[in-house]
Amino acid sequence: MEIKTKACNPANCGKTRDADSIRYIVLHYTANLGDTAKNNADYFAREKVKASAHYFVDENEVWNSVPVEKAAWHCGGDLQGSGGHTFHGKCTNANSIGVEICMLTKNAVIRKDSIRNTAKLVRRLMAKYHIDADHVIRHFDVTGKQCPAPMVADQGVWDNFKVMLTQEETEMRYKYYDDMPDWAKPTIAKLVRKGLLKGDCDGAHNLSEDALKVFVVNDRAGLYGE
Repeated sequence: MEIKTKACNPANCGKTRDADSIRYIVLHYTANLGDTAKNNADYFAREKVKASAHYFVDENEVWNSVPVEKAAWHCGGDLQGSGGHTFHGKCTNANSIGVEICMLTKNAVIRKDSIRNTAKLVRRLMAKYHIDADHVIRHFDVTGKQCPAPMVADQGVWDNFKVMLTQEETEMRYKYYDDMPDWAKPTIAKLVRKGLLKGDCDGAHNLSEDALKVFVVNDRAGLYGE
């Protein structure tokens, strides 16, 4: 996974900190429809908004905005709503990494590939900073803010993300068509339509990401016809 960098405006982040102080990874969503990781990085580099995140992630790219050795201003603020305050007073800007997901399409549909890319990034951050899955949390869990909203409104979306954190990148498998990344779906649909790929009795394919890539490359080479 390539991580691109565009430093935020210095007015949008805090002081340098010791990497050993990092205890949490906090998930957010940008709440913008159809946005990209790059245009978020561009915005925070250009504007002074007194807010920030370390990373922005979409289905295609990851951009680092605040160096991890500095605190980003992403999970502070007053308590909101009811519940979701499990980590209030424990997780702070000073001891956490903030990750913003470009989560919604222009039609407000969840972008599953953005979530998958976020899981890959978070797994790497967990390994690098020795953070376990119990310390990967939502903004909601700190202040009660409905963020990332799709992962608060539907507990299943959050639970599925947490499961992804226990999977190695090389072991990522896609059981059903709907779970597959968008870049692979046209090829898989073609193979099923032509009878070249059949699932089990439940319609499960259980394909690895490497297998999907091979199918797509072959399809682009014209090996499966029209």
